[in-house]
Amino acid sequence: MAIERLTEKVMETYQSTISSLDEVLIGQKNVKKVIASSILCDSNSRILLTGNTGTGKTTLSKFLGSSFCLERISVTSDMIPSDIQEQLRNKPRMNFLQIDEFNRASGKVQSAFIELFAEKQMSIGGEQYKFDDFYVFATQNSADISGIFNVPQAVYDRFDVNVYFDDLTEEEKRFLLFSEFEPATMSSLSLEELKLCKIAVSKFQSGKSEEEIKKDADVMMKAFEIIDSMTIKEKKLFAGSNIRAHKFALKLAKLNALANGRNYLLSADIADFVNYLYMHRIDQNIARIGDYEVEERFYDVKKKILSIKRRKF
Repeated sequence: MAIERLTEKVMETYQSTISSLDEVLIGQKNVKKVIASSILCDSNSRILLTGNTGTGKTTLSKFLGSSFCLERISVTSDMIPSDIQEQLRNKPRMNFLQIDEFNRASGKVQSAFIELFAEKQMSIGGEQYKFDDFYVFATQNSADISGIFNVPQAVYDRFDVNVYFDDLTEEEKRFLLFSEFEPATMSSLSLEELKLCKIAVSKFQSGKSEEEIKKDADVMMKAFEIIDSMTIKEKKLFAGSNIRAHKFALKLAKLNALANGRNYLLSADIADFVNYLYMHRIDQNIARIGDYEVEERFYDVKKKILSIKRRKF
């Protein structure tokens, strides 16, 4: 399929995905945007949904999973790795893994998930069980409640994006309580259309001149330089350059460009996603300085990224 037609398909699929999310989730405009972009740019997206109870995390996850070969794991604090392994060992065709209450997983269970996320395989009794591409949608409550474990930065780093759900506004609460709105339970997303979007992202450079490719690279490298140099109280937020995060950010930026009918990158293609891509990857000691200060710093970085101009010549 020609790149022009692929771009049209991405635009159509992106809009239909946003429309389908409107059927299940009230408000949360930014959440819908990052979810749509994440699932369309890569069929191995690892997505963490974080927020207070009642904000729609599990409802959204179940809705999206209805279009796929779904496996669902509800984590409990007494779960051990073999519980997960036994459930998944004969499910090589699974292409959507829903994990409820991820931060109830103990350190050993988190390690089992890391192998699964990173290598699409599990080691059981000396044997390796491999899986095809699959999405991960994991939920966790942001409230400090009993029965949860600390999730180290190395584990959070395995998630491509951490999507923060805002609390419902008074208007949204009123709508849910007094209207006849019922969240949709069955998604009409097409796996084939999602795969086409991934192909379009992989072919983003096709047919471009070296000069145009360099312009794309220059825009993104300037953005990554700004992100890598982020500091709070003269301390770097990241221990070093996070290539894993940057690789997914690049896919997300390409998808966003295509969804807007462009085959070239602008700084705006990554700016709106910065906090979702990187907030969960910062040094946890620095994060304890205060959420307000960290969020303000990310807002400053977003403004700097938006100021990046693409060369005309």
